[in-house]
Amino acid sequence: MAKKGTFNGSFFSNFASRLHGTPVRFGLLLGQQVEGGLGDVVFAAPTPAQLGEDGEPAAVPKDTAALLRSSTGGVAFAEWAVQHAEAVRKLLPAGLEPLGCFTVASEASAKDLAPLLAPILRGFSEPLVLSIDPSTRKNTFWQLAVCAKPALRPAQMKADSYKEFLLLWTVTNIDVMVPQYSADDGIEKVAREVSRAVTESLKSSIVTIASDGGVAQVVDWKSESSLASAAAKDCQQLRVAFLRRGNGPFGQGSVRQRCVMAASALLLRRNGELREAVAKLREELAASAAERVRLALEECEQPGKLLNLPWRSLFTPQDLELPLWVGDYCMPDESHSAARERLGQLLCMPEEALSQAPEHLDEHIIFTAKHAGTYSAKELEKPAAAPAKPQQKAPLAVCLGLVVLLVAVAIPRLL
Repeated sequence: MAKKGTFNGSFFSNFASRLHGTPVRFGLLLGQQVEGGLGDVVFAAPTPAQLGEDGEPAAVPKDTAALLRSSTGGVAFAEWAVQHAEAVRKLLPAGLEPLGCFTVASEASAKDLAPLLAPILRGFSEPLVLSIDPSTRKNTFWQLAVCAKPALRPAQMKADSYKEFLLLWTVTNIDVMVPQYSADDGIEKVAREVSRAVTESLKSSIVTIASDGGVAQVVDWKSESSLASAAAKDCQQLRVAFLRRGNGPFGQGSVRQRCVMAASALLLRRNGELREAVAKLREELAASAAERVRLALEECEQPGKLLNLPWRSLFTPQDLELPLWVGDYCMPDESHSAARERLGQLLCMPEEALSQAPEHLDEHIIFTAKHAGTYSAKELEKPAAAPAKPQQKAPLAVCLGLVVLLVAVAIPRLL
């Protein structure tokens, strides 16, 4: 039996009209993978125009095939599109990812684009392609076969409103013990170690879920209970808490780095298992912790200085009608407006079309309220001076013996 999928009817019903008259010819389809299906396409993000030598957006060819073959400043558009997909992937909440692409082309022309689309979508699992006829504004979904002879085949997709969606969200404190070290292993290895350590800590935690005003329930990892059994039919959000007892010892000359992390997972259906949904949220927290350390190390200008982990600013596109929180990382001296500007550029939408997350998902508000004066890392008292050592080759970073303390932030109500 042929696989089937769905698309967000409210978003794509007028998507072609929104693109009409604009230079947009290509972009990403974003949604959720579905076991045994083609996936659920929630929304789309046009790929920004490449920048010319003057730093301004280069002119976009009107012909999609010409665009896919083009290059600007020595960078092929195909490579640019892959980079855009990787950047957008980091913005999305747990469970959402790029599922394919859209092109502005007639059905007949779209079929000839398969060889040009294959290099961009090679890393995707069963990629989808949406062709939008510029004359009739007709939407046609295809499935791309990435093989020796790439080809587009019709895909069975139907509109859906996703009225049974359920949002899982969490706000968690993470305390990291950070010593000085020589980063011969590189930033990426440190980031991977952070992800591993946070994952292990989360797996050893007691996990609870609670609806607005409801009593918290402990998640049973041995149970195959569905999301539908965990939330009442009229419940649209569940707060997830990761609870762990105890604290780790401070090492001499260490720095305690505090960070508040907000994360969410949007489930479009409730037939999946609760434990699998919570696992997605856990993976999102670990990936976010690693990304914060990676960015902090990259932004640290001078070796030997203290690290300031970035915080994440969350927004949702207003026309989605779903609580889909995309986020960008901000350094301590940045505000929500900086994140809104970057998100607007990456998603190719006006800044005013992005709505900021409520206070219970605002990391900056929560951290400054609960940990006033402790955003920046503070150095502990050091032992007596030791003989001089060669200058450190890298800034402060997370050691391989990472100590992580996870404590759920108490939030009385969903705002």
